[in-house]
Order: sequence, then structure tokens, then C-alpha cells
Amino acid sequence: MATREDVDPMKVVPAAEGAAAVGDAVPRKQYTTVVVERQIAAPRGVAFGVLCGMISEATGGYAVDGDPAPHGMGARLEFSVGDLDLVEEVISFEPPWRRVYELTGAPVALYQGTTLFTDQGSTCLMAWSLLIDPLPDGSSDGFIAAARTFLDRFADTLKARAEAEAGA
Repeated sequence: MATREDVDPMKVVPAAEGAAAVGDAVPRKQYTTVVVERQIAAPRGVAFGVLCGMISEATGGYAVDGDPAPHGMGARLEFSVGDLDLVEEVISFEPPWRRVYELTGAPVALYQGTTLFTDQGSTCLMAWSLLIDPLPDGSSDGFIAAARTFLDRFADTLKARAEAEAGA
């Protein structure tokens, strides 16, 4: 807990002065976000397991197993899409709730994906979001459009497989 003695010597900088200094030095980023949601008639544990299996299947398996093996933290997938050699690394793994990864090798400054499953009684809601920092010259546009299309198809397949596995 701060005491009066801790607080008194603090220097107060007017908001306008601080904002101008920060605003002038660093331009504000313009991120692109993509969010795909699917209501899945299956428990989240089933849907999360299907997600992990489909990721392995789509990429040919893990180049490096994560902790816990194979899908967990630090897991690396190496695969090609067209002329791009991509690497996906799991940076957070909380089954059967959330999986977060970063993708490198794409024509973007940043690509981070999060797949989240929320219980809704005997069903679940899957929300898959991408946070992308596109390159300023427009060279990311085609890749982002392809990622959006891929995510929609992948989510539809995941929903169908999870519901079939759950007997829905």
C-alpha cells in the first residue's frame, strides 16, 4: 500500500504534454481482427480435442512437441501454404478452454490466433480470433483474405466433426 510519503514526491505531468510526446514519437498501429464463431452441439472437451486433432492433420503433425505433448505450450507446427513456409508456435495452452498461437513466415508484421471454447450447458461456443498487424504496403491483403476463408471452412468442419463425435 502506498503511503503519503510515497505519493508526495511523484511528479505530475499534464495529460496534454504526455500525450503529445507519446503521440509524436510512435504512430498508432492499425491492427486487423478476424473473429469466427460457431455454436457446437458438443461439450467443449470434445470440441477442443477435435480442434487439436484437426490442426495436426492439416499440418502434418508437430515438428516439436509441446508441454503437455504433443499440443501444449511450445509446440511447433511447420508447414507450407503456396510459396510460404510457415511456423505456428503455441504460446498458451489451457485445455479444454483456450489455445493461443503465433504464426511466423506470413507476409504480416504480427499474426496471433486464439481459439476459445465456452460451455453453454451441454453445448459450447467456439470463438476463433486473429489479431494481425498487416504490412503497410498492402502486401498482406491477399494473405489475410485467405486466412479468413480458411478459418471459416476449418470452423465448419470442426463443428461437424465434434457434433458427429458427440452423437449430436
